Amino acid sequence: MSSWILRIRSLGDESILVVFCLCFLPFLVVDSNLRAQQSAGEEERYERLVRRGKEAEATRDWNQAVGSFEEALRLRPKSISLQTKVAALYFDRKNYEKTLDHCTRALASDPENGDAAKLAGMAAYRLNKFDVARRYLEKAIAVRRNDAELHYWLGMTLYAAHDARHALDELYRARAYNGKDTEVLYMIGKIHWEMSRQAWEEMLRVDPNSFRVKEMVAENDVSANLFPEAIEKYQTIIRQKPDAQGVHDALGKLYLHVGKLTEAEDAFRTELKLDPHSSMSYYGLADIAFRRQDLTAALENATRAIQEKPDFGDAYGLLGRVEWHLGDKQKAVEMLEHATSLAPSNASLYYMLGHYYEALGKPALAAKAIRTYNDLKSEQEKEYDAGRP
Repeated sequence: MSSWILRIRSLGDESILVVFCLCFLPFLVVDSNLRAQQSAGEEERYERLVRRGKEAEATRDWNQAVGSFEEALRLRPKSISLQTKVAALYFDRKNYEKTLDHCTRALASDPENGDAAKLAGMAAYRLNKFDVARRYLEKAIAVRRNDAELHYWLGMTLYAAHDARHALDELYRARAYNGKDTEVLYMIGKIHWEMSRQAWEEMLRVDPNSFRVKEMVAENDVSANLFPEAIEKYQTIIRQKPDAQGVHDALGKLYLHVGKLTEAEDAFRTELKLDPHSSMSYYGLADIAFRRQDLTAALENATRAIQEKPDFGDAYGLLGRVEWHLGDKQKAVEMLEHATSLAPSNASLYYMLGHYYEALGKPALAAKAIRTYNDLKSEQEKEYDAGRP
């Protein structure tokens, strides 16, 4: 032994290191193999837990699913996809604190993860942490701008934080990406209604005798089909402020609705003295002239209405009827076709167009137009029934 020690000492530091490695190499190899076996065992256990979690998820055994996934996460805590999956399960179970916790872990590993940011924002909203929700939702939108649901949740967050103006911006973006989401449409209507009511109440406080207050009441009467009452209120407004633009036009429409053509014509002409570019007043005069069979005046006023407002669908529809009675049936159809492109929800335009197609010997086009008319009428009736008290 003493000779070996003397021999090693005489060889220097490098020889000592070589002899040390040769002596301990078998132990190092054994340790490496043990680590590899341990790693393989952990991987196998992780996959087994994930598989068990997915099976439980498929059978809607949520407790088992969450338990298996949580145990798998202890083996692989930096698994972003699994953190997000567990967060989604907790969100569905209304455990928003856990949702936020798992999303925070996922975002720590991947700050650009849109799914985790979205879930975090939704969970924070449910917890009334609106500043936190806004931060996460804006982060998610930066990654997924076309996600209608994200814009909806950000809109809801802003609304809850008393920022109705910017909430509407987000809700309109949500509608642009998904125009059939009734929740989005409901919130847009709700916020507009609330803002309108607030403005009306403020107007009433500022000047209760303002003609605008009376005009608001008159408009409510029109909405309730109380036409004689509305006419009386508009007459009162005109006595108070005869030069108010738009009021004579509104009164003219009411007279036209109840069949008082002379009074309607006077109202429209008075409006045009106040506002020579009133497309609605020109349209009203065209309608009166058409009812009186004065086709020349009807043509002139309908044309002028379109000049003032080139996208005036109803005016094109009236112009089409005038052209039909003047004998230019092809032009009449062209006018009505253009009218439907400008006012696609106006059922009466399709009804008229269907009969014109039929008269011109175009049964297929006529049938299509009448089908569209029936579909629109059916939708309108459903909306009316839904709005009944």
